[in-house]
Amino acid sequence: MKKMGYLLLTFWMGVMLISCGTSRTWTDEEAREIEYRMKKYVITPMTYDLSHYSPREKELLKTLIEVGKLADEIFWRQTYYDNIRLREEIVRTRSEEDPVRRFFFLQAGPYDRLAHNEPFLDVPPKPPTAGFYPPDLTKEEFERWIETHPQDREAFLSPYTVIQRDGDRLIAVPYHKVYREWVRPMADKLRRAAELTENASFRKYLLTKAEAILTDRYFETDVAWIDVKDSKFDMVIGPFEVYEDELNNLKAAYEASVEIVDQEESRKLDVYTRHLQALEQYLPYPEKYKNKNARLTSAFVIVRDIYRGGDIRVGYQPVAANLPNDPEVHSRKGSKKTFWKNVLEARVNQIILPIGERLIAPGQLPYLTGQGFFDFVLMHEIAHGLGPRYVHGTRTPVNVALRELYSWIEENKADLVGLHSLRYFREKGILDAEMKAQHLVSFLGSIFRTIRFGIGEAHGKAAMVTLNFFLEKGAIRYNNHEGRYAINFDEIDEAITELTHILLMIEAEGDYERAKELERRYASMPPFVKESLQRLSDLPIDLIPDYRIKWE
Repeated sequence: MKKMGYLLLTFWMGVMLISCGTSRTWTDEEAREIEYRMKKYVITPMTYDLSHYSPREKELLKTLIEVGKLADEIFWRQTYYDNIRLREEIVRTRSEEDPVRRFFFLQAGPYDRLAHNEPFLDVPPKPPTAGFYPPDLTKEEFERWIETHPQDREAFLSPYTVIQRDGDRLIAVPYHKVYREWVRPMADKLRRAAELTENASFRKYLLTKAEAILTDRYFETDVAWIDVKDSKFDMVIGPFEVYEDELNNLKAAYEASVEIVDQEESRKLDVYTRHLQALEQYLPYPEKYKNKNARLTSAFVIVRDIYRGGDIRVGYQPVAANLPNDPEVHSRKGSKKTFWKNVLEARVNQIILPIGERLIAPGQLPYLTGQGFFDFVLMHEIAHGLGPRYVHGTRTPVNVALRELYSWIEENKADLVGLHSLRYFREKGILDAEMKAQHLVSFLGSIFRTIRFGIGEAHGKAAMVTLNFFLEKGAIRYNNHEGRYAINFDEIDEAITELTHILLMIEAEGDYERAKELERRYASMPPFVKESLQRLSDLPIDLIPDYRIKWE
């Protein structure tokens, strides 16, 4: 890789800003620091020849990309309260070739997302409030306000409100009002895209989404998205994930992905939708807690995306998603599993396989495969739709009960329920029983990739908890002399069942204290694991898609 070649990120910036005034020259020290930070990434060209599409289809895709760029603009304001002032200053004082400017746009702010949000500019530590709350607001003040103003509870706990100070008061302002400058043209473009599509179900989704972002009422459009059928194209657009909100894990960040659907591969996954209720019954926790609606609609779609914006484009690059996150949609309709095959393939080849070659016992390396990893990712996303959505006997969503611990608990649950569900499909003959070794060793390889994001990140903490738990139970063995890890196939199934049970019970009972104890006991990194990660220091942690589209 050329020294600065991986800094060529203009293809990827959500908006192109034009410098004005005098640009300063970056120093050698700045360039070296950014070069060091960029070693965590591997730029991955993703080239798409769309020249064979009709003029109408090209206009549709270009319009959807414009929608995505508007979503990216909203995200800039959500991730850090001072982002826009900083961005304007950087654009005014630094040229487009400046490595600091390029890295700032890559991170959508002044914090290195793959280094525990470490500042790389002269700014304070990233506040847990992000851009969703006043920067000086504490969790205690937030909770005290709700306790003393119960009439504000629903609005304050909504995923779609920004909390602001109004004199000595706190107020909740809906997203569609705070971000009206962007959601209004976004809605117009979604309506234009609806005119261009020839698929009736996709048209309905786009039209209902246009209304939803203007009202912050998403149920109807979420249902319409799940019901999209036989469309050549798809789009994830809106506020979904709550990782940016480190104060409460409540507020949803905007994201966008424009996608080409692999219709043939997607249809192959239809078999899994017939087993959702059986999977729920197979889970190792008491009957009274089980989700009676797991059989509801669950759509599977395999895509290759041509654009990413907002929350999905920064830091950790997801290869799959189970959306929407609204528990009401899950309980009444279901969810949709999206698999970005292009990103998944790149992750296996460029990230997971090189890690495995250094850390997994040679005798098990042949079982680290792309198919094994895909099956695990598939089950992980299915698992997000399994288990409790509300605390047993209440209408309190699990994420509200578990507060700031929810994100990593839910990711941990999805990992373990996914592994447990793979056993079900192997037992039923839907997946080849001989795939067991590939599933487990591929998961082992993915653990180290995920931990490298840091145990302050939800996926990283979940992976750390699993690794420590499995090591304690003897389900994973570490050879100190060789510095390598291996699955113990005699103990692994029992360990999976036990940790799956613990995580499901935490969610079913909304048991914040038990979640806190699990974190205290298993979320720290042992010295030998730190040494293992040091052996990977020259390898990239994740990829950056470089979307290159041929339109003509």
